[in-house]
Amino acid sequence: MPVGETDNARAYASLKQAVLSGGFKSGEIVTLRALATRLAIGDTPVREAVKRLISEGAFEGLPNRSARVPLLDRRAIQQILDLRIMLESNAAALAAQNITLHQIEQLRSLHKAMGTAVEADDSNAYGNLNMAFHFEIYRIADNKTLATLIEALWLRMAPFVSRTRSLIMSDADQAWDVACGNHEALLIAMQARDAEAARSAMRADLSALSKIEGYWDGIEDGTLK
Repeated sequence: MPVGETDNARAYASLKQAVLSGGFKSGEIVTLRALATRLAIGDTPVREAVKRLISEGAFEGLPNRSARVPLLDRRAIQQILDLRIMLESNAAALAAQNITLHQIEQLRSLHKAMGTAVEADDSNAYGNLNMAFHFEIYRIADNKTLATLIEALWLRMAPFVSRTRSLIMSDADQAWDVACGNHEALLIAMQARDAEAARSAMRADLSALSKIEGYWDGIEDGTLK
């Protein structure tokens, strides 16, 4: 792979990871120069990475070499969440059919680490572990097209999801139930190779988020503030 392509791939992977991990806020405006400095990568690779992420819906292009994280209204958030529930619950069912004992233990290790993060009130660690847990399931599902669609939805919703982590952590009992309870049900379903139970557990996990008190707060006139 030529050096330029390597730099482009590195810039894209780094910037995509920053979006997925909640590194940007809804409506945030960023310049290409600021992103290049933040990622310690040249302007040209960053420009190409931003163009690619604009096409994937993670950013919106603006004049003067800048971009903005999209502002999502309530209808858009609910539509994305509905699609996530449909696709990710299907991926969980597929994973339950494919999973090995070693992979179950890997998921249990992530689950245990998430519990530790919740107890420590470490929302950033929890967010990273939660993403790793989910995407390991989608990798085990072994359907690349499905995984690509799921990642695209996570990219669009990541800034809003990162905002909800503080809501999850605001109540200790709620934090465990929402952040870890449904994951335990997922693991039990995976252990039993029960595809429908895994589908239901993933649906419950994703549906629980929008029921958290304050989840929709800050959305006025159809726009997240």
